[in-house]
Amino acid sequence: MESTDPHPKKIEGIKQSKKRETNAVSITWLGTAGVLISDNQTGILIDPYVSRCGILKIAMGLPLQSDKEAIKKWVARLGKNHIQAIAVSHSHFDHCLDAPYFALETGAPLMGSESTLNVGRGASLVEAQLEAVKPDREITVGEFKLKFIESIHGPVFLGRVPYPGTIDKPLFPPRPAGDYKLGQTYAILISHPYGTIAHHGSAGFIPGMYEGVTSDVVLLGIAGRGDTETYLKNVPLKLGAKLVIPIHFDNFFVPLEKKMRILLTAHFKEFLAVANRHCAFFELQILPIGKKVAILSEKKN
Repeated sequence: MESTDPHPKKIEGIKQSKKRETNAVSITWLGTAGVLISDNQTGILIDPYVSRCGILKIAMGLPLQSDKEAIKKWVARLGKNHIQAIAVSHSHFDHCLDAPYFALETGAPLMGSESTLNVGRGASLVEAQLEAVKPDREITVGEFKLKFIESIHGPVFLGRVPYPGTIDKPLFPPRPAGDYKLGQTYAILISHPYGTIAHHGSAGFIPGMYEGVTSDVVLLGIAGRGDTETYLKNVPLKLGAKLVIPIHFDNFFVPLEKKMRILLTAHFKEFLAVANRHCAFFELQILPIGKKVAILSEKKN
């Protein structure tokens, strides 16, 4: 795995915000596609994955188990009382394995496809804590409004999507990675009075999926993408984003306590080179893992 340090001070043309504002929407990146989006009253946790199962365990098809102590620590760190929803973009293990246990720890509902909800049922979530999502249905959580938009998964290996299919019955852990089948893939549009954020956690897209949609910020999954220029054209440029934050480029087989490494398959330097050609249209910003960063502020009249 590549060990390049992605800290913005070492990459030309990248800015990192250090603002801490009360009247702001902030993001805390957990690595992979995991983020907490918060306005200091309400928090939306998307795709949280902190267990970091090792690559040999994945490759050998050994059963995976969530690290419940790590989940408790992250809930305390993020603020248990400020997490009102757990949303999942698709049901692969690095997006969905830990999500039900964050829901159990916080009491927040688990939102996602039927495949995601079957992972929740296997983790003993009650039906009242499960919320099936439908494309273009708007869900209100505090001052946030969430809309799930149909998308597709990026071609991770040799043009293929891993673990295709759906999870059609409760998935009782521990189970191997291959049992965490893709299910439906969603992008999640999060609207707030201060602005709009698009969580595009997997690097595939359906042409035209963002027709008529705009977003101030895009959280852009970049591992397993196809052509970078085409991807940018169909996601952040199509959305008219002013800020693009790459996610899901870190080596998620490495424990979070260790120094972050970059996945070779994310082709991170190539992404930066292509993205920086569009600096007239959007700013590129890299978030540190585990630190709260304000990205949207109260609009002045």
